[in-house]
Formats: sequence, structure tokens, C-alpha cells
Amino acid sequence: MSISLIIPAAGVGKRFSANIKKQFTEIDGMPLIYWTIKRLVTAYNFDELIIGLNQDDIKFMDTVISNLNLNIQYIYAEGGNERANTVLNCLLKSNCSYAAIHDSVRPFVSSQVVINTIDKAYQSSAAICGIPVRDTVKKINGSIIEKTVSRDSLFLAHTPQVFKKDIILNALHSALEDNIIITDEASACEYAKIQVETVLSNYENIKVTYTEDIDLIELFKAKFF
Repeated sequence: MSISLIIPAAGVGKRFSANIKKQFTEIDGMPLIYWTIKRLVTAYNFDELIIGLNQDDIKFMDTVISNLNLNIQYIYAEGGNERANTVLNCLLKSNCSYAAIHDSVRPFVSSQVVINTIDKAYQSSAAICGIPVRDTVKKINGSIIEKTVSRDSLFLAHTPQVFKKDIILNALHSALEDNIIITDEASACEYAKIQVETVLSNYENIKVTYTEDIDLIELFKAKFF
């Protein structure tokens, strides 16, 4: 079986900074997306890398790719208005039978989590990694607590999310055509009534969202690189 590594990197990241896209924020002289790709290609021997990005970021990304010294083929796909559109454009360029989709700003996934998620998808056609909710969860109305929500069946979705390519391609097509809000690829599968398996992620596998997360990046970087 063959597998593409897909990195959607066309997002603006407004919650992070008004001045620079968060995937291009520098950590030790290299942009965050560099560390994410480096982590993934170290963890697994993917057959190809497909990056979804905006046209005006291609020159910048060429430099990132050059610094990575990749030994696999890489392809650029056009970024869309939303993540789902970008991922769909990447899938349409894929030459493989499976796709592993990973956030461009999630550089600390463990090798074992990557392997386990891919293995589970090879067995079941669709799998994601994530972690159980540890904190007590409250449903609120404005600033007032309405009730405590049972966390027993709650699961925080991480990436990579791995699918048989035809399955996720069709699921995304259907969801987008029906104007369904897709926050991750598993959401499209849920809409299409496709069963998605889960495996445990590592707690360091954070998605960088706010500027305060930079402190965590510095903390975790020594462990993973």
C-alpha cells in the first residue's frame, strides 16, 4: 500500500498573529511547518508529500523544502477558502491509495502515534489519533454554568488522520456540496456515515494556536528534535 502525507498550509491563523501566518513563525531559525514536516518524515517512510498552500507562499515554501533535504517527491496543491477545500485539492493530486493528513502547526506527534494511526487505517480504512478529555467539562450559557457534561465518551481529535484515499475524497466532496461545516477530515466521514477508528495520541501533540503556545514549543522541542 502507498500513502501520501498531506499538509494543509493555506490557513491565515488570525488567533495567533496579525503579522505572520502561524505555520511560518520561526522556531530556532526555521518556520514551524519545517519542524512539522521534519517530524513526520522522520517518523514514517511516506511515498510522497503534498502541501496545500497559497500561490504567494510557494517561493517561501521552496526554501523550506530545500532546507529539509527530502528524499521523497513533493507536490504543491492550491489552497482553498477553507481547510476542507485545501485538503480536497491535495487529495486530487495524490498518487497513492491512502492519505495521512496532518496539521501544519502540530510538530510534536510521536513516531509511534504516526505508525499506530496508519496501521489502524490500513486495517479499517479510516483512523485518527486523539486523547481522552481529562478535565471536568461544563456546558455554559454566557458565563453561567448550566450543567456538567460526562467526559467518559469525549475525545479530543488530533492529527494525523489517515484514510483510504477514495473514501475521504468522496466524503469531502459530499460534505462540501451539502455545505456541511467540516472542522477536520473525520467530520466529513461522520457525515458520510463512515466508521472512523481511534488510537491514542501523545499529549505533546499540540496544535499551535495562540502566541502563548510558543513557550510549550520551546519546552517540547528538545524531546523531539
